[in-house]
Amino acid sequence: MRNEEVKNMSESIKYIRSIGEIRYKVLNPGGNKTALVNGNEYTDNQKRLINKAIMKKNSQVEQVGFLSNKINRLEMAGGEFCMNGTRCAIWEYLKGKEGEIEISVSGTNKMILGKVLNDKKVEIQLDIGKNIANLYEVKNDFTCIKIDGILIAILNEEKSKTYIQKLKQDEEKTKNELKQLMITEIDSKEKAIGIMLLEKEAGKTKINPIVWVKEIDTVFYETACGSGSLGTAIYNYLKNKDKKIEIIQPSGYSINVQLKENKNYIEKAIISGIVEEE
Repeated sequence: MRNEEVKNMSESIKYIRSIGEIRYKVLNPGGNKTALVNGNEYTDNQKRLINKAIMKKNSQVEQVGFLSNKINRLEMAGGEFCMNGTRCAIWEYLKGKEGEIEISVSGTNKMILGKVLNDKKVEIQLDIGKNIANLYEVKNDFTCIKIDGILIAILNEEKSKTYIQKLKQDEEKTKNELKQLMITEIDSKEKAIGIMLLEKEAGKTKINPIVWVKEIDTVFYETACGSGSLGTAIYNYLKNKDKKIEIIQPSGYSINVQLKENKNYIEKAIISGIVEEE
């Protein structure tokens, strides 16, 4: 390691120590394990460093969010909107007990209604309020679904096969290849982009989510993706007019999505799935 790299690492360690004690909890929303930090009064740079430190200590954590102690507010480390992070935050604010709250989340200006149900499931009701024609755009081979704070790019099952095989052979190389596609072919201003590689499993749709969060420059082959599941549900509605779908995650868990639609106008989406404490 070069002297400059050692110096930068040393300064980062000193800076994190100066922040003080960082308290957090790891939750599992059916895969895509999420660390929730107690408190959100950190600078963007502090959030990036805390994100890196937590992920280094907990290799299974895929994302980090920060919970306000003053209001029901979740801020993801990269400023993106994260469906599974939101479900985890709702679980934590309600202490895993049945009930409902409204919560604000980074990446969107809309308040989100969340519920903890009686079977460890957490449900989100997300206002969409758009005609289906305004929710998607085709870019090259991708059908891009526009969700606040993140763009979900769907690749159909036939074209996904090659990349799914590549992921099995060399995950890191394939993630970087897909990141380049996000830059060159999708070219979105959203804070995060997720490519959903689709396949069938026991007759159901399974997603393979590759998600790039720009601000913190992380690229994960996520074990679950709530936003990707919503994007896939909208894509499925485009193709088949189905309003309900169960989507299998790489973890083997399911996320269920129901679209409230009236004459091709999507009023809201209801997304539900299990949340467990680690």
